[in-house]
Amino acid sequence: MKKIVTVFLTCWLTLLSWLPIAHAETFLNVNQLDASAALAIDAKTGQILYSQNINQKLPIASISKLLTVMVIEDEINNHQLSWNTKIKIDQKAAAIANDSEYSNVSLTQGQSYTVSDLVKAALIKSADGATVALAGALGDSTAQFNQKLQKKARQIGIKDATIVNSVGLTNSQLKDLAVKNIDDNAENMMSAKDVGKMAAYLVNHYPDLLKIAGQTSFEMDGQSYTNINKMLTESKYQTNGVTIDGLKTGTSDAAGACLVSTATFQNRHIVTVVLHANGDSTDARFTATQKLYQLIVNSSLTPQKVALPKSFYQRTVVKFLFFKHQITLRPRSITIWENANDAAKTSSLTIYDHLLAKTNQNGQLKAPIKKGQSLGYSYVKVKGFQFLNSHGLKLHLFSQTAVQ
Repeated sequence: MKKIVTVFLTCWLTLLSWLPIAHAETFLNVNQLDASAALAIDAKTGQILYSQNINQKLPIASISKLLTVMVIEDEINNHQLSWNTKIKIDQKAAAIANDSEYSNVSLTQGQSYTVSDLVKAALIKSADGATVALAGALGDSTAQFNQKLQKKARQIGIKDATIVNSVGLTNSQLKDLAVKNIDDNAENMMSAKDVGKMAAYLVNHYPDLLKIAGQTSFEMDGQSYTNINKMLTESKYQTNGVTIDGLKTGTSDAAGACLVSTATFQNRHIVTVVLHANGDSTDARFTATQKLYQLIVNSSLTPQKVALPKSFYQRTVVKFLFFKHQITLRPRSITIWENANDAAKTSSLTIYDHLLAKTNQNGQLKAPIKKGQSLGYSYVKVKGFQFLNSHGLKLHLFSQTAVQ
């Protein structure tokens, strides 16, 4: 078993244009959106740019399908499925796929459809029947596939999700695929914070899925379907300087109108979450999301590269009893969104090391170390800033030099 060593380092840095703590707290917690919960984050770092009731568990409806398609792509990567695998539609899936009360692409019982087409239907048209067909591709029952979804959620860092099915319907709405001993009205629930984690994980690890979710339309069986995410298809929901590239809607009686969205702004990927947007129309989620992007644009926040202290990226490696060598690690900097209008401030970085490579009793690395070797990870906390992970910004550590 690899030995894990935690090292605590605190270093004071003077950073130009640092976001002052008072402004950070005000910006992060102002309830300016007419929704039950809302969030905006940097997808790569998890830095929180906007926060509104992000810890309360709420129904998420079809946003659940993001977790489902990640499990499906994992099965493709594990060679259990392929994008061209054909899935035959049974009576249970057909009953859901052809229910006019649900969001759907019509599927014919007994006909086979590729995994690729079903994933497109699930992400672009939010097709419920296509999603349950995917969940049953390897013969899993609803309960068995739920276990896969829970495992994936834990891998992402989501510990408190309620998962009832792959679709986001209530248990009873799943008809013959409903899970016994679960309340008929039970449905999938997550906090906005966990939805943000899920979406950011997809952005960072599943570019193929992000590309599909960003398509404005697709064709299946000779019929064209338009993406129901109007952030992609209607110019009136665009924000100057922001390029929308996904992600997923969700609607149910309990969840209301929801949207998790992804976009690029100032060359960074942003994820936004709006749960239960208030209003008479499901379009309220699009106007709320547009307002959220506008808040970010108007905030004068800009991503700035901040150098890490030399003590972080230059480490001692012990060779034999007394011989010591210096190696250089990467990364050597982090990117933080700061307010460009503020004067220079002195702030602190608190760094916690979790070294998974071999170390001595003093926490020093032990040779041999290979160039490019993964040495573990560090959490960096930045005073006055919030991140999705309560430990801070997670940095994976790699050696840029070798010691034999």
